[in-house]
Amino acid sequence: MFTYQGDGDLACIGTGETIHALNRGDNIAIIFINNAIYGMTGGQMAPTTLMGMKTSTCPYGRQADLHGFPLHISDIAATLEGTCYVTRQAVHKVSAIRKTKAALRKAFENSMKGLGASLVEVVSTCSSGWKMSPEQANHWMEEHMFPYYQLGDLKDTTV
Repeated sequence: MFTYQGDGDLACIGTGETIHALNRGDNIAIIFINNAIYGMTGGQMAPTTLMGMKTSTCPYGRQADLHGFPLHISDIAATLEGTCYVTRQAVHKVSAIRKTKAALRKAFENSMKGLGASLVEVVSTCSSGWKMSPEQANHWMEEHMFPYYQLGDLKDTTV
């Protein structure tokens, strides 16, 4: 069993269901695409939007006193007893794509073996929502998102 969810769905609309599925240890592989914006519905601020980042609903940039802080879903998931594997990867270059593919494979294998819940966060771009070329978006992601959403395994009890 698996889900494929963006940051708006997983970190906002479906947070309750996701957290409880992870905490129960459901044998599920959750694929979480984090591009820090509601990319498919007009570029609104998402729960993962970075501080100062401008969107259609926060044109002056995200501010803690108005909008709160960005949500670190994978960090939260890593603390839950039902998760066996939580990782944050990216797809901005070939080596990162290879790591992401390996993480996805591991999450699906965990699910099939009945080891518990796995969450693979994929830090990604949204060229149209960010109003950048794909090349600019990759550079912006590396410069701004990776320091905040650091790549790598957050939890792995399967090794």
